[in-house]
Amino acid sequence: MRKSEFLIGLALSAALSMSALGCSEDGANGSDLPPPDRPPLDTKPIYPSGPYSVHPGDVIADFSFQGFSSPVKSSAALVPIVLSDFYNPHAADASYKPEDPALDDRLFPKNSPYGEGKPKPKALAVDIGAIWCGPCNYEAKTELPPRYLKYHPLGGEFLFQLADGATQGKAATEKDLVNWTKKYKVDYPSTIDVDKQLAQLFDANSYPANMIIDLRTMRIVAVVAGVPDESFWTTFEATIAGK
Repeated sequence: MRKSEFLIGLALSAALSMSALGCSEDGANGSDLPPPDRPPLDTKPIYPSGPYSVHPGDVIADFSFQGFSSPVKSSAALVPIVLSDFYNPHAADASYKPEDPALDDRLFPKNSPYGEGKPKPKALAVDIGAIWCGPCNYEAKTELPPRYLKYHPLGGEFLFQLADGATQGKAATEKDLVNWTKKYKVDYPSTIDVDKQLAQLFDANSYPANMIIDLRTMRIVAVVAGVPDESFWTTFEATIAGK
């Protein structure tokens, strides 16, 4: 046997010996090797299945918009605002006790723009408006700020969507949304919907449009055209309370 063949044989034999030492019979790692990295745990609950619609009693689809999670804090760039971010299926489940607190889906997860570890809301009031709409501006200035101050600490969240800009039928832009949220000092999630995903919800001549979603089930509780009256907010408060 030539010297080179002899050396190759020795190398292969050593490699096989090291492999045998590195693994046990059941395939577990040897004691000197670190355990494999585990994939990150998913803290987002599975969204309710369809069929979906925008009618009271039905589940709303997991729409994704572009906007600002807290415009008063930052409106530097649009970010995704997804309805499933607010889904809170165990909000009223007293028996729910996850083994790992990091997996508690009643709380916003790590790196959430809504505040890591903060309790998720229980009801969502969706408001759709337009810059050209007088009642929308009235609502943003007079109605929504005190309502938000009242209901947010109780577990109510607002989601504003600017559908049109200054011209009826012309979709609002990022600049329009920035100007609107600054003008009215909006501190709740605010979006634009370039794809008009909620267009079937309302008549474009009947802004504002308002909706209540129970975040425990993602079911639509109420849909109202125009500035909502006191009964709308009574229903919102009852939804927060789980009634």
